[in-house]
Amino acid sequence: MSPAKTYAVMMKETRHILRDRTTFLLLLLIPIALMIIFAYALAVDIKEVPITLLNYDRGVYSRDYVTMLSNSQDLVVGQPAENYAQIEDWFDRSLIKAVIVIPPDFSESLQAGQPADIQLLVDGTDPATAEFAMNHILSRSLVFGYEVAVEIFSRQAGASALAAIKEPLDLRVRTWYNPGLSNQVGIVPALLALVLNLPALAVMTSLVREKELGTLEALFATPLSRGELLVGKIIPYVFFSLISAILCAVAAVSIFDVPFRGSFPLFLLFSTIFFLAAFSMALLISIFLPTQAAAAIGGLLIFIFPAFFISGIFFPVSAFPDMVKMEASFIPSTPFVAIVRGLMIKGQGLEALWPQAALMLGVFVAMTLLSILLFKKKIA
Repeated sequence: MSPAKTYAVMMKETRHILRDRTTFLLLLLIPIALMIIFAYALAVDIKEVPITLLNYDRGVYSRDYVTMLSNSQDLVVGQPAENYAQIEDWFDRSLIKAVIVIPPDFSESLQAGQPADIQLLVDGTDPATAEFAMNHILSRSLVFGYEVAVEIFSRQAGASALAAIKEPLDLRVRTWYNPGLSNQVGIVPALLALVLNLPALAVMTSLVREKELGTLEALFATPLSRGELLVGKIIPYVFFSLISAILCAVAAVSIFDVPFRGSFPLFLLFSTIFFLAAFSMALLISIFLPTQAAAAIGGLLIFIFPAFFISGIFFPVSAFPDMVKMEASFIPSTPFVAIVRGLMIKGQGLEALWPQAALMLGVFVAMTLLSILLFKKKIA
């Protein structure tokens, strides 16, 4: 393989990228724009869920219970309802997501040391918000019930008896790397593996466009080998895609407060391997595609959709069936999701991430060899 010939192909592709607005946007600007849009749309932490109460008790314990529910940004306790008809009206107009109905004997039952019943009505049209409201109301109700039980026991048995009682289990939770369990911190880095597949579509359409326009036959008339042609086409796309990766990482850190605890040169190295694997796969597929429209559809089906659903961005790969796991292992996005999360959030290094990098490197080598082999066969 001649470096001079490969360099000539690289310069040709570079001029094409700079002159063609669609390719330039697909490589540099569309990935970061999509990452920001997806991050705001998908990595949302639910908070400020509007709820209300229908309080038939008005006793001291019901007031304390309402105060506990109100002391948080997760739930917003609005104006109390007066009857079930008003509750139904507020549900119909989507003004509230949940209602807590406190019975008339709530405080009296607690005072007597008896369990008190509470009714929770939830709007199920939005399951995620409904589950969020139920979990938070349940957890705070349990805490309130425990505090009331301790208070009543202390009053009846005395402080000395209460002090003799010890907790059967002292669970102290500490969350590493993402203390607030923020969805943005977990999802935004993984979105890089999704949006950075877009340059692969540009690689596919580049080769197919040359076949459609007939310029590829002119290149075959030159003394270029198949390897020089394919490698020369990939390298400029890798360079511009690395700029896009840097822009996406900067946006993740500056806009969404995602930490970057790992090595930035290592991030560039792994991103380069990812692009080489994705682009070599794109070149192999483009050999069999006759038109740019087919290349666009094929790119969505092979790169974007699998990266969105089975690469581990939203669901762990270990939860998939064996057949899907096997399919996910051949997608460069799957190891890259683990790499970007581990590098940015955990600060992992090469000693922890080399298996994923080796998997992408294996895909690159295999796809490149197949591309050269099949490309040569097709031309012959």
